[in-house]
Order: sequence, then C-alpha cells, then structure tokens
Amino acid sequence: MNTELRKVRKPVIDLEILRKSKVEMFESRPLTASPMSSLSQIIGILEKNDANEVFIEDGDKVGVVSIRDVLKASENLGMRASSLMTIVPKLSPSDAVERAAAFMSDYRLRALPVGEKKVDGAVTVESLCQALLPINEFGRIKIDKLMKKDPITIGKSESASKARSVMVEHSIDHLPVLDSGKVRGILLSNQVVLSMFPKEKLEQGTFSREATKYSSIKASELMDTNILVCAPDERASDVLKRMIEQDKTYALMKQWDELQGIATLRDFVALLVEPEKPDFPAYIVGLPDDPSEAHLAQAKFFKEAKALRRSFPDIEEIRAMIKTKSVPSGRHRYEISVSIEARGKIHAYSAEGWDLPVAFEGLQGKMKRILTQRPDKRKRESTRKSYLAK
Repeated sequence: MNTELRKVRKPVIDLEILRKSKVEMFESRPLTASPMSSLSQIIGILEKNDANEVFIEDGDKVGVVSIRDVLKASENLGMRASSLMTIVPKLSPSDAVERAAAFMSDYRLRALPVGEKKVDGAVTVESLCQALLPINEFGRIKIDKLMKKDPITIGKSESASKARSVMVEHSIDHLPVLDSGKVRGILLSNQVVLSMFPKEKLEQGTFSREATKYSSIKASELMDTNILVCAPDERASDVLKRMIEQDKTYALMKQWDELQGIATLRDFVALLVEPEKPDFPAYIVGLPDDPSEAHLAQAKFFKEAKALRRSFPDIEEIRAMIKTKSVPSGRHRYEISVSIEARGKIHAYSAEGWDLPVAFEGLQGKMKRILTQRPDKRKRESTRKSYLAK
C-alpha cells in the first residue's frame, strides 16, 4: 500500500477544500504495461508491486486490468492484456479530487490514470486516504457510519474456487472467513489469484488445471489470520490510521465477538464524492448542522432513492423530512419521515435512530415492501395503527 507522492504538499484540513483540490496534488507514479503483455506478465507485475491494478495504454484509450479482472479470466496465461482490460476515464491533473473519488466508486478501482495525452501519473485511494487523516471533520466520524453492514462471508472449509466465484459475483476483494459464526481470518482477492496461478507456472507462462489443484485448497489454508479488527464506535480516523500503519486495505467491525461490518479504503474515499442528486424530484429537508453527518445522510438517501426508482419507475417524487432531538447526554436522536408519490397516491414510511446514515440504509427495502403491498392489506395495517394509537 505504498504510495510515492511526486510533490511535497501541505496537509488539507477542510473536507470541502479537499474535494475541490486538484488531482495533481496527490499524483504518484503510474504502474503500466503493454497491451501485448500476457496474463502471466500482468500477474507478475501486480504481485511484484503489491498493486491491485495496472494501466494499459492502447492508442488513445487507457484501460485497466485489476485483480478482479484476473479472477474473471480464463486459465490461459497467454491471454493478452488488451483482451482483459476495462476502458476507464483518464483524469486531467487539474480535475478535482471529488471527480476522481466518484470514478473510483463507479468503477470500483483503487487507482486511476492521470495525464493530458499519455498516462503521466496515478491517483490512488491510499494517497486520498492519507489526505483525509488531518481533517477535523473526519476526526468526528465514527467508523460504523462508513462500514458496510452484514458483509458477504465464506466458511473456512469452503474451497478457493468457491471464494473466487463469490468475489467475482459480488465484485469484492475482501472475504471474511467464518467458523461457527466467528471470524477466523480474511481472504483477499490477490491470495486467491496466487493460488490459481502458482509462481512456477507464472515463470513458465503455462498453466494446467491438474497442476495447481487450487479448487481443492480450503479458504482456511489461504486466509490471513492477522486481521485488523475494530469496534463500531471507534473514530474512523483512528481506524484508518491503523490500516495505513499495518498496510491493510480493510477493517472488520466486531461487537460481542460477532462480525458487524467491513470498511475498505474505498469506503473512506466515498466521503469525497459529492452526492449525485437523482434525475427525478427527490428532496431531503432538515439535514443536521454537522457537514460530515449531512453529507453521509444525503449520499445514502440519494443512493436509496435512485435504486427504488429503478425498481418502481412510476415513482413521481420522494421526499424525506428529518427532525433532530437532543438528549441530556449531548447526543442527537433522529426522526425520519419519508413520503413517496406514485400514480397519484402517497406512501409513507418513518424511522428513528441515533445514526442518520444508517436510518436511511434500509429505506429501499422497506419502501419496496410498502409499495408492493395489496391495497386491502395497507388499509388493514393503517386501521390497526390508528387503533393502537388511541
């Protein structure tokens, strides 16, 4: 996870200033390969540089081959990089950091190419995460507001072949390994790749299915048992600092010895993405004064609203109202009221909790159930609520 920055720079101490900062402030040397490079050469480059992706310049296009692309590839080590790569946007040095963060989120990459004509540099999640550490607003965020709840996992007796399928299906690089519901380790995509293509076969540039027998290797044989664990109420900045110090790309959240969630470097960089408003009426009123809390809540609401509209194209408008209640401890409790207009009818949903982004997290699923209920069932539930309120 080493990032050699090309320029000495002063730390940015404001989140909004960091979002608007130029990409060139965070450029590092790019990792590139020829379009004619073989799959075995690409794997060798990624392993040697402890990297997740390599850039491929092919005429006026720039592609990227990531570890996940290697996972998806056939087992022909002679395959060319040009047939594996995904075309990605090339950033200008003057582009804003928020643009880079948005592309990283959309393409699920840890690095993006930078340059006017040729690829002269790269911006990476590591460099952007380093820039987050001194920011005061970031220091107030708890890690549970960034983590993904209920992460996808695998049993320790499952095979590397199964792990590969799960990673490809869900487009992930981190797979916690469980035994009787307890976390025993974590399996990373590069570990699976190296089990698929042993070093001696990479050097020979050949592959035979019988030679590796990787499908019979258990997750427990490949997993990293030196896992980085934190509690959900820890400060995100403290967790990120430990990740950087220990050269980890993830942190697992545990509480009462149970896995609660996972945060990866891209989850931290998501703080730098300006929430993209849906292309239909979607409003959120009453956001809290804390800019970080407001940003996370807005991003979550817009994401859930867009996903809901894809499932129900008849939705005409979604509106959320937030009420904040202060309690003696100094904490805030939030009450959320969401109304959805579809086909001239209003559907309502409410929730409350201490964590605003988490309260919006289940919006899509809960509203789907409401929107798909039969009218008579909705009427019965409405009558029951009115009766209970008396």
